[in-house]
Amino acid sequence: MFHRRRLSKMKRFFLCARFVAHAINSDPDASETLARIASIGLLTEVVQDFVKPNTPVETSNLIVYLDAPVAMELLGVSGRAARENIEPAVAELKRIGASVRIFGQSVEEIKRNLRAVLGNQRPTGPTAQALAKGEVLIEYATEVAADPEKFLEQLGIRVAYRKLEQNPAEHAYFTGEQRDEIYGALIFQQNLNARNHDTDVTTLIVRQRGGHEDRDIFRSRFLLMTRNGLLAQLVRRKCVELGVMSPKSIPPVVHRRVLTATMWLRTGLRAGDLEVPKRLLLANCERVLAIRPNVVDHVKRLTDALGDEEKVRQLDVLVKEHRSAQMLMDKTLGAPSVVNESNVGELLTEMLHPYIEEERQKSDKALRDATEAGEKKVGKVRVELEEAKRAGDVATTQLGEMSAEDESAIQALCREISRKLAIRRRIWKGVAGTVAVMLCSPPLFASFGWQGYLSIVLGAPLAYMTITGSKRIGTATSEEYAMKTLLRMAEERGLKAKVSRFVIKWQGNRFEIIGKVDKN
Repeated sequence: MFHRRRLSKMKRFFLCARFVAHAINSDPDASETLARIASIGLLTEVVQDFVKPNTPVETSNLIVYLDAPVAMELLGVSGRAARENIEPAVAELKRIGASVRIFGQSVEEIKRNLRAVLGNQRPTGPTAQALAKGEVLIEYATEVAADPEKFLEQLGIRVAYRKLEQNPAEHAYFTGEQRDEIYGALIFQQNLNARNHDTDVTTLIVRQRGGHEDRDIFRSRFLLMTRNGLLAQLVRRKCVELGVMSPKSIPPVVHRRVLTATMWLRTGLRAGDLEVPKRLLLANCERVLAIRPNVVDHVKRLTDALGDEEKVRQLDVLVKEHRSAQMLMDKTLGAPSVVNESNVGELLTEMLHPYIEEERQKSDKALRDATEAGEKKVGKVRVELEEAKRAGDVATTQLGEMSAEDESAIQALCREISRKLAIRRRIWKGVAGTVAVMLCSPPLFASFGWQGYLSIVLGAPLAYMTITGSKRIGTATSEEYAMKTLLRMAEERGLKAKVSRFVIKWQGNRFEIIGKVDKN
């Protein structure tokens, strides 16, 4: 009966977390309502467990040690929601003067946890989920696993290396026997390394307090901030039983929800809005929905029992895919006993559907991206062609205008030279006519002799050639002379290049432009 009730409670937790996470991420109105409900729960928890939160806090000498999982959240290897939840709390602690540190034992646990995830064929937990969702790069997780201290120091978190054997004067405040009592109380922790870690850091916190107790969390001097609620409850109860602290005092291990809520209420951590409760609520949902090792291990055992190596490899692949892993948790509601020999095959098929759908969406997106890129490229080419065409049209128009202007200029030049050559011909004709008259006139004024006959013989032909324009005495303009004159005048006026573009003929008394020179 107890097992059934516990199982039913786990399922309810999972369903509630699934609903809340979906509402926060998709519905702003529901998100605000849920945040208000969460804020009421936080206030109630703080009032019930600790001092009434009505005294503002400006400064504090509190020293807060981060538990390994909390430090992993701050480092960002546990997902975006977890980091966004813890970052403001750490920043606010520093603002009021508190010191934020981490034990060397916790640094070693970070290394073990990350290496376990990176080296596991079927990783589970927040880091595995963040890797599957693409919120954390495997390269970054590998670097953090190799040297967490470097990344913590970059965030302003100092590492404190303390051993249980050190500072014997402090042992009176928490003896070795009391340390063993705490170890025995943490029976929920199956991993011996983790169990020793939790026991050791608790012991170091109590010893550093040196017997100091206080009901105000900001005057408690030393504490460990954890996200493990069961650890915080057991340590508090056991410390009271051992007489280390009174029931109303602040325990050495405090859940990060309680510390964050107290800061939200007393230090001005944006208490006017609901962002802190919302972040806490979402981070808790992420933890509940994270794929659990007991579920994966149970499914793995059932898959191995089938004797189908292909299904075993399929399980290894699907667990690393966020949607498939989420389908596994949705179908089991976080309870491993839901899966048995009769439905494990169906479960793997259900897990395969979102993987196939995700791959299809990736392919569709890649195709859409390629199509859009191709369309953009084609559009760009079209624009370039249109611009080139417009430029060509403009150039053609300008060329035509220039050609018309050039032709007009050459025509004007040809007319001018034709006029000058016509004047030259008239001058030469005048000279020739005068000479002819002079040769023919002596017989009119003197008696005929042989000289008269000679004048008539010379004058008559000369007069004839003058009237007809014979080339022999230069009263006609040759084509060669006309073209030379045209080229010389064109060169003087800077029009020689333009003249060379046209075919020009001399027609005896004028120039005529026949056409344009064919450059081909």
